[in-house]
Amino acid sequence: MDFTLEQQPQFSRKSLTSIGVAVLVHLLIGYALVTGLARDMISVISKPIETRIIEEVKTAPPPPPPKAPPPPKVKPPPAYVPPPEVPVNVQPPQNTIAAVAETPPEPYVPSAPPAPPAPAVAKVGVACPNSTRIRQSLEYPRQALQNNITGNVLVQFVVGTDGTSRDFTLLRSAHPLLNRAALDAARRFGCNGQGQDVVVQVPFQFQVE
Repeated sequence: MDFTLEQQPQFSRKSLTSIGVAVLVHLLIGYALVTGLARDMISVISKPIETRIIEEVKTAPPPPPPKAPPPPKVKPPPAYVPPPEVPVNVQPPQNTIAAVAETPPEPYVPSAPPAPPAPAVAKVGVACPNSTRIRQSLEYPRQALQNNITGNVLVQFVVGTDGTSRDFTLLRSAHPLLNRAALDAARRFGCNGQGQDVVVQVPFQFQVE
């Protein structure tokens, strides 16, 4: 109980303050009404508000661009007239490549070596000193003698640098019996080298007396 009694004076002070403030406001309002301040405020508020619409200043549009001059009239070119066609006779090309391909290539033939120089001609008596003796002692072939066969034979051969004889041939021939006898006699010749190859020709005469 004592606690409640101690708080009562505090609430009474707050109430007094509120009452004082309300009284002061009413006094101010009454003073304003008496002095005419309220009338001035009402008159100001009651005056109509003047409104103005500010129009946008319109600028003059730019002048239109000058018209471009019309293009000059160009005379059209004359119509193209193709030249007359001239027929040309064109011969088809020959198939030369096929002709070459069909021909077989020629075989390679090596060139022949140059022929050696022909040997010089020597007399049989010089190259073969015993040739005269062998020809004089040559026996007549018996069968040719019985049949009375005669004739002349010319034998040719080559004497080398060392004196050997080779390449026996008949430049003039007669009966085979006479030819064989002449070749056998020529092969018996003893020849001497002449420093180079020489050709020797020996005649043989077969006559029946």
